[in-house]
Amino acid sequence: MEIAREAAPEIDRLVLSVNRGVGPKHGGRLLELARECGLETLELLPHFGDFLRAGKLTRDLATLRMRYMPPGRILSRLDELEGKLLIRRSDSGLVATPALQPLLEALSAAEADVAAEMWADHHDDVTTVTPLARRLVEAASDDHVVAVVHRTLPEPADPYLLLLVRLVTLRYIRQHDHAMAWHSHGLTAPEMVTMTELWHDQFGDESGHGLTRLVAAGLAEADPPRLTSAGHEMREAIEGETNRRSQETFDVLDPGAGEALIAALRRLPGTTD
Repeated sequence: MEIAREAAPEIDRLVLSVNRGVGPKHGGRLLELARECGLETLELLPHFGDFLRAGKLTRDLATLRMRYMPPGRILSRLDELEGKLLIRRSDSGLVATPALQPLLEALSAAEADVAAEMWADHHDDVTTVTPLARRLVEAASDDHVVAVVHRTLPEPADPYLLLLVRLVTLRYIRQHDHAMAWHSHGLTAPEMVTMTELWHDQFGDESGHGLTRLVAAGLAEADPPRLTSAGHEMREAIEGETNRRSQETFDVLDPGAGEALIAALRRLPGTTD
């Protein structure tokens, strides 16, 4: 069994299920807290909150965390937060000030609540996945920068939030491996976003820049937007390379542990929408 390949969609499903559940249940209160801080939206705070609470977010780490977003947009948001005195610089990185901490604590509590609601009846699976995920997290090489920093953050006491945190770190590992794979094929982030949308028949590139470059390279057609055979071959090759790179981390698990991990991940509830 190729554990990394089998685990990836399950980890995505579980993390995204929690993320999607926060808004409907807690979004109103979170937005109130954001507005009390002088913010109109929660933009990027769910992605950076745990790093900011621990004082471990740097500007370079922020752009690595959000590889598919224009760096200027990320840095502008950090400048806004700093200008509103919601974050400040410390020796270890950007850290949330007391003005922002209540919102970040509320975000974490909301995630814990949604995770518990989904997984509370699956104690055995939670206790199977959590330590195995920790072994994987600890096995990630130092070049997995976001994951390496994330694994040093204080761990929550809540078992369901702890599981979520460890699954998020595993996503950071694969994110790095995926980026290395598409970089090795000479693609930029906008091109990779467009290629993946076309691969999944979910094209939504309003700017068209990613598509234009793929068309010029013979990897896509513009009307209608679709990948060429060469584009499909490249996207499949990138996925295969991502799986191979990720498997280097997952090789820390013996076959029995790997199979137990996959089985428990699949039993844990989460939507696929």
